[in-house]
Amino acid sequence: MNQALTDLDRLEREVFRRFYEDGVFDLYLGAMLLVFFASATLWETMENVLVAYVGMLASALIVTVPLLRFRRRLLRERLGSFTPGPRRRFRITRTRWVLAASVVLGLVAFAIAAVVYVDGISADLVAFIVPLLWLVNAVVVFGAMAYLLDVPRFAVYGIVGGLLMPLLIWPDALWGVRLPPWLVFGAAGVSVMVVGFWKLRRFLRRYPAPRAQ
Repeated sequence: MNQALTDLDRLEREVFRRFYEDGVFDLYLGAMLLVFFASATLWETMENVLVAYVGMLASALIVTVPLLRFRRRLLRERLGSFTPGPRRRFRITRTRWVLAASVVLGLVAFAIAAVVYVDGISADLVAFIVPLLWLVNAVVVFGAMAYLLDVPRFAVYGIVGGLLMPLLIWPDALWGVRLPPWLVFGAAGVSVMVVGFWKLRRFLRRYPAPRAQ
């Protein structure tokens, strides 16, 4: 009985992981890194925080909606639908909790950056705390996603993405060495998108679209 349950759990895990082998999430993550690069460039060009954030939110929306629609259609056509068991649904729910906590931590980091203009918090302290929160947030969130969703590469993305903000800010704050945003976010974004295109190409070959009757 226990062996049968173990086999069923293994089968469910393998089926579930197929829904994250399409590469679209990788493309989304890479595109979002490029959005951060674009917003940083816009910030430097316009020297306006509000314009930079509005541009970032608009770009993120433009990226998110088409990719989500494409992924939903892609998976439905080639893999059909999948209803996980109670244990898997609970792990998915915990993943959503982690993502919600990530949003809260992001808001905290934004609040810390916003009060840099208020007496009592120095710019040097903000330059240390905000990248540290970014790093911890990325590693914890993507690490939890890798564990809860059984997709190990998400943990690697967490480490890579988490190091970007410290690489952008800490060398400048500590040693006066400034790395350009295109090198930090651009190189990482393009690298992740290359992985996404490779996985998408393999996914399309492995699971061809059903022929019309």
